[in-house]
Formats: sequence, structure tokens, C-alpha cells
Amino acid sequence: MRRRFLFYSLLTVCLLTACAEEEQNPLPYVRVDFSVSKFHPALMNGLSARVQEGYSGYNRHGVIIVPPVFGSDYLAFDATCTRNIKEELAAINVDGGGFTATCPKCNTVYNLLTGYAQNQTFHLQRYKAYESNDRIYVTN
Repeated sequence: MRRRFLFYSLLTVCLLTACAEEEQNPLPYVRVDFSVSKFHPALMNGLSARVQEGYSGYNRHGVIIVPPVFGSDYLAFDATCTRNIKEELAAINVDGGGFTATCPKCNTVYNLLTGYAQNQTFHLQRYKAYESNDRIYVTN
């Protein structure tokens, strides 16, 4: 009886996770693969930094790197606002506190610890970020 219960429990979990729809991001795929020094001035001060402007990210808006908070890993987000992607395309700017970013066109404020903005459907496009040999590598 116990084995049967365990089997059906695992089967239910697998079915529920397999059927869950993955949230789609409106930004088209762009290849991201670069590294920056972990000694970037903003990152050394514990603040987020927009890097690779003109080189990486969608429409070459750059990528925002968020330093580790409370023992977490580095985070990286595309610096393109996802609110009105079809109407207007804008690069977001990191705010003075370092953990929010604002779109200059629509004034949407994104939380850089989650990538989400309040009352928005889409979050910022997230990339993989990790540290190795005093560098931060960002890829997708």
C-alpha cells in the first residue's frame, strides 16, 4: 500500500510539472556570451551595473549584472524593457540604489532581485551568470 501511494504521488508531481506552461518572454532570442571583471566599480560597492552597452543583449541595450545578495549567486538580466515591446523599445537604467531599474520611456520600475515589475505580464529576460577566476561570465 505504501509503495503504491509513493508511486502515485511521484506520478502526480511529474505530470503536474510536465504540464505547466513555461512563461514566454516577448524578447527574441539573442546570443549572449561575455565576461567582465568582478572588480567593476559598481559591483565592488554591492550595486548592480549595466555592462556591454552597444555589444550584448537584445538590440545591444546591454546586460544588467546584479551582485550576490545574502549568499546568492550573481544575476544577469537583459537591459531591454519588456512592457510595450511592440510599440516602443527602450533600454532600462539601473537606479541609484542598485536593486531597481527604470524604463525612461514608460517609467516601469523593475525589481532586479526578481526581474519583475509590479502589475506587469512579462519579466526581464534572465541570463546565466557565474563567477570564476575574478571574472563574471554571462551566457544563455
